[in-house]
Amino acid sequence: FLVIYTINNDGLALTVNLLPDNKNNTVNITAIILNNSNNTPSLMHGNGSGKTDYYRNNIPATMGYYNLSCPFEWYKFSCAAIQDNQFDEQVTAASLKYYHQHRAEIWVAFESVLNTAQTHNPPPPQQPKHIFLTGDSLLRQVFISIACHAFSLNAVERSEIQWRKKSPCPGGHTKCAITGGPQSGFDAASVRFTNGMELHYVPHQGIANGDWSNAEPHVLQRLMRQVTNSGQIDFGTKTAFPPSGPMDVLVYNLGAHENTTKSREMLTSFALDIATPLMKSEQGPKIVYVTTPTAHFNTTDGQWQDGGMDDKEKQCVDRISRNPRAELEKQIIEAGVNVDVLIDYDDLELGALHVHKGDCLHYCMPGAADLVGARLLMSF
Repeated sequence: FLVIYTINNDGLALTVNLLPDNKNNTVNITAIILNNSNNTPSLMHGNGSGKTDYYRNNIPATMGYYNLSCPFEWYKFSCAAIQDNQFDEQVTAASLKYYHQHRAEIWVAFESVLNTAQTHNPPPPQQPKHIFLTGDSLLRQVFISIACHAFSLNAVERSEIQWRKKSPCPGGHTKCAITGGPQSGFDAASVRFTNGMELHYVPHQGIANGDWSNAEPHVLQRLMRQVTNSGQIDFGTKTAFPPSGPMDVLVYNLGAHENTTKSREMLTSFALDIATPLMKSEQGPKIVYVTTPTAHFNTTDGQWQDGGMDDKEKQCVDRISRNPRAELEKQIIEAGVNVDVLIDYDDLELGALHVHKGDCLHYCMPGAADLVGARLLMSF
């Protein structure tokens, strides 16, 4: 079972998990607590008989979201919610440390862009209002980050999330508390802030499971047809709620599902048939490309190997020498040439921050995706 509650101690919000230990039926407690002697936040874990301090410094006293405190979070990506053992807790501590190291940049972005939403003042005239994000689950993590920080600032006016009725956890999870419904997994999602800015995420190649009548299987092909026929693009018909105006920004990420040949083909088509013509048009949206994050599988290039991998290869390594997917993307996509902005994860040394449990591609959250989300928001 999972119980979440909040303790207020001189303004410090603490999230505590109560998780049964499968081996001895004791209750493990993990919390960020405040050391009263020196006001140093720490990550603590124990079962009532004692406690272990896995990481004693630089845990932020406040977070934009944590441990399913945000209604847009995915259970299987939440650092704290999926904790099952001491190693998982060390991953959580490493992710929180990374967040805290970049907290100033993260919050400057969210507060500067969303502050007008919080105060209900109109946004600056030059601020775009209708943003379309399309890609795979990696870009979806960036959407989650932006939406969750907005939620923490009380800046969400409306949201629609297409939660899946069934969303099983990956095989590496020894326990899986949420397998469908809210916080399990979603396909399309839309959020409107109180300043009028809207973010609409749609998977670029359909959906993982569920009702395909709600899916758009080939977003890029539709965008290419629109550019060819009219020179303009729109959101399509599969956003979670209808956009209130024309597209101001297109954000794209190819993701990690295709082989090198197919990836090159899709990237080239995006650059030549969609992005470049729109860049030349005075009425086209701003174009932003987000690189695919580095995979840190224990393989020669860090990538998942088709045909299956053994348990050792599925273990995440802390560092990798190169990200072949991002390298290919940056060979074809160039800021100022065929996109307005290119945002790079720059994450070769962040292997310790992944979900693990056989997933060395998605980052547990909060963590690496939040810095990219902040930089994306600033690029608007």
